[in-house]
Amino acid sequence: MSDLARHVRAEEAGCDSYTVTRAMGSQAHFAVHARFLDWSAFEEHAETPHLNRLMPRLNALLASPISMEIFLEV
Repeated sequence: MSDLARHVRAEEAGCDSYTVTRAMGSQAHFAVHARFLDWSAFEEHAETPHLNRLMPRLNALLASPISMEIFLEV
């Protein structure tokens, strides 16, 4: 996950920030906090080679499916 975060920050111009966090006291509960310039940048992120390489490996390790909430800045 940290490699993915480095790729996103370095290679995706439409990403303002991308941080992977882990819940205190847990070795298995992670969250990704990302901020993209616009919806188009988020959609481009979903199609990047680095994300597409990681997702099959990540999905195989998960105890439950990924949960995603999308917030729009107001």
